[in-house]
Amino acid sequence: MNGWRSRIGGITALAAAPLIMALLAAGCAGPAREAKRGPTGVSGTVLAPAEGAYIYVYRKGANPHGPAEVILPAPTAADGTFSVELPPGEYTLVARRRSSHDNAGPLSPGDQRSDPVDVTIPAGGAAKVNLPLNVKVDSEMLSFVPPKEWTTAISGVVKDPDGRPVQGARVHVYTYVQMSERPKYVSERTGPDGKYVVFLPKGGTYYLAARDRFGGPPRIGDLYGRYDEGSINPTGVVLLDGEKRVGIDISVFRVW
Repeated sequence: MNGWRSRIGGITALAAAPLIMALLAAGCAGPAREAKRGPTGVSGTVLAPAEGAYIYVYRKGANPHGPAEVILPAPTAADGTFSVELPPGEYTLVARRRSSHDNAGPLSPGDQRSDPVDVTIPAGGAAKVNLPLNVKVDSEMLSFVPPKEWTTAISGVVKDPDGRPVQGARVHVYTYVQMSERPKYVSERTGPDGKYVVFLPKGGTYYLAARDRFGGPPRIGDLYGRYDEGSINPTGVVLLDGEKRVGIDISVFRVW
């Protein structure tokens, strides 16, 4: 009788018996393989070089240059391997390796990143992916020649607060009004006349900023300005396919 009266989790064994039997029955009712399933997720390897890269996970369809859903807390080790548990679904992965060893912020010339890679994690399974790194070279932006079929364009003059043309600035083109992601298109540097032109693959709504330095948020001493038509918010330039908009002038100011 004393054994029947021993307490289990605050109730007597006699009272607990039906609950225990119910739990056992419920456990036996499910498929045996359900209990054997491990965590789902994605693993892989960062290639050339393998060490010191951070892995960024985005939901499929999200902007892979914006804030990530998941950033692995530690960079890859010498073998370049990584692993992250994720629920089943579609994702985009990017690897970035900064010379500063930071895990956030824009890339600078010489930093490395992979192209975005889409991956699908099946229900109850896992996925594998390799992420080859490429070097970000600032000169690539200067020497970029748009394809001949890109006939949509925006042009104008970059000016200082007194209306004089600014030499050595570039116009950055964004597709999001927040303008916090990496620019989608960048013009050549302006000459003494301050003129710029950006060719685009198609029509749409674009947001423009002019600056004298590429990469990262504006710093003290930088020249920076947005196309805003006097508003506190950026003004979108709306284009049709093949349209060439002229006279989109941008004033830049010294950041203090």
